[in-house]
Amino acid sequence: MPVHDVIGEEIEYPFPLLIIAGKGGVGKTVVTAALGTVSAQRGHSTLVVELGGQRHLPPLLVDDPSTDRRPDNEGIVKLSDKLSWISFSPERLLAGWLSGRSMGLIADRLESSGALAVIASSVPGIQDALMLGRLRAIIDTGRFDRVIVDGPASGRARELLRAPGLLAEVASEGPIASQVAQAIDLITNPDRTAVLLVTLPEETPVNETIETAFDIEDDPGVALAGVVVNRVFPAEPPPKAAANHPQGEVLTTRHAALMAAHQRFDEELPIPRIAVPERAGGVVHPSHVVDLLHGGATTEDAHAASVQPEGTGPGAAEARDAVLGRRIVITVGTGGVGKTTVGAALAHRAADEGKKVALVTIDPARRLADALGLDALDDDLRLVYESPSGGSFHATMLETASTFQRIVRRYAETTEKADHLLSSPLSTQLSNSLTGMTEYMAVERLFELAMKDFDLVVVDTPPSADALAFLDAPALLARLLDNRIYRLLVHDGRKNVVSRALGGLVTQLVSIVGGKVVADAVAFFKAFGGMEAGFRQRADDIYALLRSDDTAFVVVTAPTEASLENAEVFVEQLLETGVSPDLTIANRCTPDPSPSSRTKSLDAMLEHLRIRHAYEQASLATFRRQDTTVLTLDELPGTVASLAAVKDLSEQL
Repeated sequence: MPVHDVIGEEIEYPFPLLIIAGKGGVGKTVVTAALGTVSAQRGHSTLVVELGGQRHLPPLLVDDPSTDRRPDNEGIVKLSDKLSWISFSPERLLAGWLSGRSMGLIADRLESSGALAVIASSVPGIQDALMLGRLRAIIDTGRFDRVIVDGPASGRARELLRAPGLLAEVASEGPIASQVAQAIDLITNPDRTAVLLVTLPEETPVNETIETAFDIEDDPGVALAGVVVNRVFPAEPPPKAAANHPQGEVLTTRHAALMAAHQRFDEELPIPRIAVPERAGGVVHPSHVVDLLHGGATTEDAHAASVQPEGTGPGAAEARDAVLGRRIVITVGTGGVGKTTVGAALAHRAADEGKKVALVTIDPARRLADALGLDALDDDLRLVYESPSGGSFHATMLETASTFQRIVRRYAETTEKADHLLSSPLSTQLSNSLTGMTEYMAVERLFELAMKDFDLVVVDTPPSADALAFLDAPALLARLLDNRIYRLLVHDGRKNVVSRALGGLVTQLVSIVGGKVVADAVAFFKAFGGMEAGFRQRADDIYALLRSDDTAFVVVTAPTEASLENAEVFVEQLLETGVSPDLTIANRCTPDPSPSSRTKSLDAMLEHLRIRHAYEQASLATFRRQDTTVLTLDELPGTVASLAAVKDLSEQL
């Protein structure tokens, strides 16, 4: 299978909808921007779409995204003659859909109160189906030749594509059924829709990409446009002289990983493939996106300005010791920064200091198992490492359904009532998808472990653009329990004006969504009645624990400009709630590649590393001026996929 190195040359898709998918941190958004740019340059009227209300694409598409460009009545913003942008908010899509069906007077109130989340979660897949339905409506207008979607991470992408089929199984009646049928017709038609996968030339992303490819082709049966192997460096084999250079192992290991990735794809996924060279300074501007369209490898001036010397930074060692001296350490960060491996390294370091440590990951992907070199992790604690100092650490992965079952059995008035609730067809669905429930199950699991005989509990939170999703989980659950619709469903004996109005809402939902779906939701919430006090008290206890002196928050980032900007947002979000982050860890920093060699090809590779190193140091210097304590970790030569590699990383701490 030939491999091209220019985005857009090989993948000439004849269909109007292209969905970009890949695990967090592989560069999906940059690839979306590049494809949107080249499509518009070739004269195609193009719409790029972000999901979840994100706004990351405009700065990569226009020189001045702050310029006042007002959306039209469809919410679409025109960026240039051939290029437009829109961001979908799932809650707003549902509110708009309800408004169009004689529920406009209360749709906004439902959304602001949180009741809309209850409705959405009671109907598995409705938000994703509505999102695909909205895309179909845009395509059917004929306004755009191409619609390119910056899709969710791999696991969520599969959920998005499967949602219409799942919803069709439970909602075969009412207006939602026709919406579902249209969505299924769109995504399963290879002349209309395809998925482009983005990955990195590393073992774990390649494994996940191949698994995702087979999943989406088998169920729901979506066509594949190809694979983009992003951030390729070095593309050519390092010369023999690299063996004697301090950075030689990095270069040879990276190239070997690239060759292994191409071989895997040739053997297991022979579809069109593009290898995109790494841009040493990162991609943070439309001109950088244009570089990718021409091969990505441009000569650029490094930031030669005076930067703070390398190292962990002022007070970093003291901050690290203070963090490891707490009972709970919570790591937060966006995808692709190595948060899971940093959490494992913190646990390893604490165990080497003689502590008994529990490491829990809330990320449903198997990244922690991969990092530790394990076949799998589940809800049970598994002994991973015993230190000569007498310390140890155990690892576990949150299973939301298992934690939910334990809580229900703890607070149910009788065993029979618990059995009845857990046997509901919506039990597993709601425990996994109800807004705030997954995060609440995570803090509940944390609380369980904190009450056990552990000196330290390290929590690897899911990749998120919102640092508060985890911290606010107890409050989210409390808002659900106080929701008027929830109270109506549980205590329907009161016959006042509000209850009659909400009863009318339920009747309308039956006509729109389907009677069986709503009936199942009503039965579930009625079975839940009587447990609110126990849930609310535990939520209060957890809220206090998360904000106590026993808990430390560590922000994990990469040393790039874009990642550090995200880290600043995390820090600000935490500070706004009265929580002061204890430490920021900049992971995967490029070591100084000096000295030069006498080999031209090797010097070219080292120059790439020097430029990257200089950009990172300049970005870190700016970030440190925010009065944030930063500890830097150098990038390891290969992927962290064994306990030995975790130990190497922990020694840098």
